Amino acid sequence: MTKARLNTDVRKKIGGLILSHFENEKTTELENFISAKEDIDVAYNRAFKLATTIVQRAYPKTDVATLQTFKKKYGDACDVVAKDSCFYLANTEIKKSDDDDDVAEHFNFKLDASLNGRFEDMDFGIAYYRDELKAVGINPEINIQQKAQDNSTNPHWTQEKDKIRKFLGFQNEDGISKDWKSKFSLDVIGTSYCRSRTIPCFNSEFNEMKMFKLARESFVNSHYTWAEHIFKDMRDINNALKDYKYVKDAIDLCGALGLNVNENELQRTAGVSLTIYQPENLANLIKSRRAKQDNKDVIAQFRKARQSAVALN
Repeated sequence: MTKARLNTDVRKKIGGLILSHFENEKTTELENFISAKEDIDVAYNRAFKLATTIVQRAYPKTDVATLQTFKKKYGDACDVVAKDSCFYLANTEIKKSDDDDDVAEHFNFKLDASLNGRFEDMDFGIAYYRDELKAVGINPEINIQQKAQDNSTNPHWTQEKDKIRKFLGFQNEDGISKDWKSKFSLDVIGTSYCRSRTIPCFNSEFNEMKMFKLARESFVNSHYTWAEHIFKDMRDINNALKDYKYVKDAIDLCGALGLNVNENELQRTAGVSLTIYQPENLANLIKSRRAKQDNKDVIAQFRKARQSAVALN
């Protein structure tokens, strides 16, 4: 194999090949993400079926039809029926406490319904439509990657998020977002803010709806976990590629990771860099990291090896 030197374009191409390899590799994290997406479809359908029972018990179809008839006859004066996907449910079997959240909560079926913790409202839609975003060249992992680096908001992050909002229809509630809302909407009586029309439900119903919320967050978390692992691996891969001098080093790394790359397919132009990673060692590091949940020891080992290599050079 000739000693062809690496350059920026070839490094980027090899990095892209490795990223694609990681994204398609059958890891526990990927399997969990795929399984969680299947589960969330079931959870949505089950919860919406339950919500339909609760809402229509409070607002019977006959009453809704009567009011809609009055609207046709008398106009806006009787405009009190509206479609909604967010319902404020109150558990009528538990005595009200100082904390209303113990007995009453919003249950929102929209694509951008609020999430707890580190998640943004748009993260559910991103996780659900990840493949569709990726297919049109939008980075569905941008939030995960930026937060993993503990970065403050920057122009690139903002631009990518704007692309996501536009694609998913969050900006004007159109397109995908509108279709999703339409699929999970019910007729309610009273057009003001949903908290002003508290809908009563039973204890078992309330608890099942809370499980629906947890299912949404669990699904988003499965996407985060999978993408974070890939990001950490790719961060070290890209650092290594920056330090490799020759194409052979990068191809050896790919081979050690189980990815076959033909050197003849890569463009070769001159590039100079300091080689401080051994391809076999880095491959073993990545493999061991991807097999474990706890990365602390592996990361410490990697940093130590890097520092030793720098010292030797």
